[in-house]
Amino acid sequence: MNRPAALVAAVLAAASGACASVQAQREREQYLQARLDAFRFNRSLDEVWPQVQRLLADKGYPMVGKDGEAVGDEHGTLYSLFSPAKETSRESDGSRRLETGWRKDQTRYRVEGTPDGPGCRVVFTLLHEDTTEHGHDARERKRGLEMELELARRIDPEAAAGIEAGLPAAKRG
Repeated sequence: MNRPAALVAAVLAAASGACASVQAQREREQYLQARLDAFRFNRSLDEVWPQVQRLLADKGYPMVGKDGEAVGDEHGTLYSLFSPAKETSRESDGSRRLETGWRKDQTRYRVEGTPDGPGCRVVFTLLHEDTTEHGHDARERKRGLEMELELARRIDPEAAAGIEAGLPAAKRG
């Protein structure tokens, strides 16, 4: 094979591997979304919410108010004034919502918890910072499937293992 043809073959092989990797990631996300959409914790939101706060703190997401106090996150009043973080709000239907501040990688989370019968459902939404307007959310919002799975691992390891057992196998290139 001549040199230009070998180069083209190498580029095509690399692109093919990248496409397979993107496809594998897409399949993983679709699978997780379907399984996590159907998943409910068999504990009350009152029992689950402290684990939500702890998971966010463990991952380095700053929180304010009572959420910050609950996990020992001592950001001051000044931080609270200028941060997009919002402490947990409780709605009349029993649902809860909190928003973290920005982590160093310019991401933060909005988390919503909803009572569902004797259990509850928790949904994480990953927010990215707008690169053109510092401190503001970009339009892109993405479901925080990996955080939801991690929360399931902490609270209901058996259910999480069942979800993970069905994950599409990674394609090797």
